Amino acid sequence: MMKIDGNNDIGRSAYADKQISEQATATDEFNKILKASVDRSKTQAAKIQTTPQPNPLGAIRPTSLSPEAREAAVKRLDNLLDLLEQYRDQLADPKVTLRQIAPLLNTIDKKQEQLSALLKGMPDEDGLKDIVHRTLIATSLEVMKFNRGDYIPVY
Repeated sequence: MMKIDGNNDIGRSAYADKQISEQATATDEFNKILKASVDRSKTQAAKIQTTPQPNPLGAIRPTSLSPEAREAAVKRLDNLLDLLEQYRDQLADPKVTLRQIAPLLNTIDKKQEQLSALLKGMPDEDGLKDIVHRTLIATSLEVMKFNRGDYIPVY
C-alpha cells in the first residue's frame, strides 16, 4: 500500500509567513496585557499587606473549659449516651412500637441540641471536643434514620 501525502503543505507554506507574523503580534499584545495585569495585582497585594486590617475575631479565642464547665459537659454527654442506650434497647425489643420510641427520640434530639451549643465553646485542642463531636454525629444520624423511616417494618 502506498501512502499518499496531501498537497496541504504547499498551501501552508504560502501563507505561513503571514500567519506567523499575526500570531507574533497577537502574542505580544497578550503578553503586554498579562504583564500589566500581574503588575497591577502585585501592587494591590503590596497595599493590602502594608495596611493590616484589624481582625475582630482574632481576640475571640476559645480557652480551655473551666473544671465546672468540663464536668457539666461530661454529665450532658453521659446523659445523652444513656438515652442512646435506652433507644437502642427499645429498637431491639420487638414488643416496643415506633410510636412508643418517638418521645425518647425527641428527648435525644433536644439533648443533642444542648450539647451541640456546648461544643461550640470548646477549644479545638480539647480531647473531649472530639468525643462530643463524634457522639453528636452518631446521634444526628440516628435521629435522621428514625425520621426518614428506616426502622419501619416491611411486611
